[in-house]
Amino acid sequence: MTAINTTGPQYQGVQGWLLLLCINLAVLDPLAALLNLIVTTSATKPFFEQQPAFLRLLLINGTCSIGLAVFSIYAGISLWRVLPRAVIVARKYLSIALFYTVVSLFLPTLTGLPENMRKEIAGAGLVNGVVTVAYLSVWYQYLKRSRRVMATYPDSSSG
Repeated sequence: MTAINTTGPQYQGVQGWLLLLCINLAVLDPLAALLNLIVTTSATKPFFEQQPAFLRLLLINGTCSIGLAVFSIYAGISLWRVLPRAVIVARKYLSIALFYTVVSLFLPTLTGLPENMRKEIAGAGLVNGVVTVAYLSVWYQYLKRSRRVMATYPDSSSG
């Protein structure tokens, strides 16, 4: 019985799902974060003076979102250019983004928003959080198990 070569030349290169991940990390996810930040700021701006907690929430969320967007771009470009440790960087990004997604569910309470406003935000936040956790988890597992990732990035199994 012969072993199946899972690291052969047909698996090497940034193509298919790996290319989609690179595009998501380097372009689409940061653009979505920026758009979300702009829309959220516009929607909550009228409440800043009467509810300072909204401003605190927006500043914390905005700062974290911008930081994550920069990290996402770095991870995506690292994968796209097949840089050393690119897979490790991408996994770290996905892990940190997952952690922040969970923490962000508690931000309305931590910033001092009143109960009625927290309840309004909670439903959408929970749905968004579940979808985001699923998205991040699927890509993390892809980076761990993909033949293409293993063949393209020799150091992908470390870290």
